[in-house]
Amino acid sequence: MNDLPGEHASLTRQDARAILGVTGKEGDAAPLLRTLREHGVGLSFLVALTVLAVVDNFQTQVFGVLAPEIAASLGMDAGSLSGIVAAQGVATGLAPFAVAALLRRHPHRVRLAVGTGFAWSLTTLFTGSVAGPVSLAVLMLVNGATTGTVAVLHPPLLVDAYPPPARMRVMSLYSASSPLAGVLAPLVVAGLVSWLGMDWRAVFATFGGLSLAACLYALRLREPVLGRWDVAELQARSGSAVPAADAGTAEFGGFRAAFARTLRIPTVRRMCVGFTAVGALAAPYGVVVSTLLEQEYALTPGQRGLFTGAAAAVSIAALAAFGTRAEAAYRAGPARFMALSGAALAAAATAFALSSVVPVLWVMLALLALGQAFLAVIGPCLFIGALSVVRPADRPHAMAALGLIIAAGGLVGAGLLALATAFLDLRGALLLLLVPAVLGSWFIATIRKTLMGDLDALIDHAIGETK
Repeated sequence: MNDLPGEHASLTRQDARAILGVTGKEGDAAPLLRTLREHGVGLSFLVALTVLAVVDNFQTQVFGVLAPEIAASLGMDAGSLSGIVAAQGVATGLAPFAVAALLRRHPHRVRLAVGTGFAWSLTTLFTGSVAGPVSLAVLMLVNGATTGTVAVLHPPLLVDAYPPPARMRVMSLYSASSPLAGVLAPLVVAGLVSWLGMDWRAVFATFGGLSLAACLYALRLREPVLGRWDVAELQARSGSAVPAADAGTAEFGGFRAAFARTLRIPTVRRMCVGFTAVGALAAPYGVVVSTLLEQEYALTPGQRGLFTGAAAAVSIAALAAFGTRAEAAYRAGPARFMALSGAALAAAATAFALSSVVPVLWVMLALLALGQAFLAVIGPCLFIGALSVVRPADRPHAMAALGLIIAAGGLVGAGLLALATAFLDLRGALLLLLVPAVLGSWFIATIRKTLMGDLDALIDHAIGETK
């Protein structure tokens, strides 16, 4: 069908798909800065949210590095400290659902993103002033709840702030924030402790101050129009009488209705399987690799940390390079885009599998870094694929659901790891963890069967052809 039915026949299906970023044309995308200039947008949103995402990781990163000093200073054992970290993880996992529900009543995403940024900055700052385990646990819970808002707020904001021809590259660059924090935080901690002689309390105060400065920079952001570059644009081009702002409130029903509507989308359901596979591989990855390097190669914590930082740098480079290719694949059509995404997960599994059998240390480290880089580029692809077919007001709910799925995948991976280590050595455990990754890569590739149909359903909803 070339023309949309009814009164909107002037807008063809091909034109409507092109508005959502699928033109069917092959070839390289225009340079990112040129694309942004053509659409009248800049990098301020990307830079501000990336900086917020980087500092969001500060407390967790610093806590991981300085955990022995914290425990000794407060008279805590490792079990008590682990319990606090686990409670923080629960708060982080539950926060997205609370935020998604809050946004139904108060749709001020930028204010909430910046406000929670100030909250976690203050908790990082005051962590250096805790007097005992109770106050530490309270601050960690608050930090977990506020940092948990990042996943549910930032990606939908980026989708509304940037047009489809730039979204994949923008999301890839933004996704580099996590490995960037993994590189920066340990280096800064080492510098503050080794060169300036700071204790753990002063380190937390310093990182809290840096985080507050990042939040002050983010105050310049303004709320983007909901669905600015997709649903709102479709409505404007088709002459639809439904205002974009109203499309995210009363018409869409309540909190539970939004979740149910999101999970009824075939593409989102398939994405959930893909994210389960990613979580199952990513969650136990660090534990297996770190233990393997210590037991078989006797690498010191410093040497393992150096490898972690180098692998994170490789992931950053991969995200920067992969975005352009993925952008072109999405523009050409769902088949190529999802095949590329599934291939990335399969390549990660292959690299990890090869690393488990090679005896040479430097080859093993190179393969591990390569596998981690392939694993890093999958997230932006799946996020773009899922958010592109979800109604703008429902996107926070989709992110909350996908976050829960990733956590569930991590539990699956932890269970597999426990099973594997009971019967196999660490290399065998790493191989067993690849089973869900291989299955997930195949399932992600099958999303090509549903993505275009779900894009068309979003088009029809936007112009009022279906409800």
